[in-house]
Amino acid sequence: MDVFLLRHAETENNRNGELAAGSNDPLTQHGHSQAQSIIERLLSFEIEGILCSPYPRALDTIRPFAEVAKTKIEVHPCLAEGHLLLGESPAREEPKYCLHASGYYYPQENEAPGAFMGRVAEAHKLIETQSFSRILVVTHGHVLRELLNSILALPNKTRFPHDNCGLTHMSLGGVNIVRYINRPMSSV
Repeated sequence: MDVFLLRHAETENNRNGELAAGSNDPLTQHGHSQAQSIIERLLSFEIEGILCSPYPRALDTIRPFAEVAKTKIEVHPCLAEGHLLLGESPAREEPKYCLHASGYYYPQENEAPGAFMGRVAEAHKLIETQSFSRILVVTHGHVLRELLNSILALPNKTRFPHDNCGLTHMSLGGVNIVRYINRPMSSV
């Protein structure tokens, strides 16, 4: 299975150099331009399925591509942004979700770091159980880092920076192969 991990386009907080763990961080005009500029490159990957965070910045990044590709977006709360964990991972806890006004489920506010790691485990399982051979996962920087650590089963926590619209490509199977990490997708 080929898995493409995409970080959302530029937001207000990204532009200002701030971390954004919440859901209310809209794309900038540049972010909307990035979302348009990645369409052709993503089409070349022949994506069969899209898994996406429920946060608007992720959905607004991938909707233009999904419309052109005529591919359904599956929204999963386990892909929503979470904590920046710099040290050892905390013990996993059962994540809790709440129905948001958007109609999507979001992680519980003030989520514990262990619940975030529980969501990462859910996301890992979600990806592994897909029937598609080529999937795109649209999420956030902290999730991408922890997901890569989980999928690759690294003995020590490794930081994987992801720029806005940075793409990672992995082939998962008997042997997991990382084709590239954080390749720029946007031409703007």
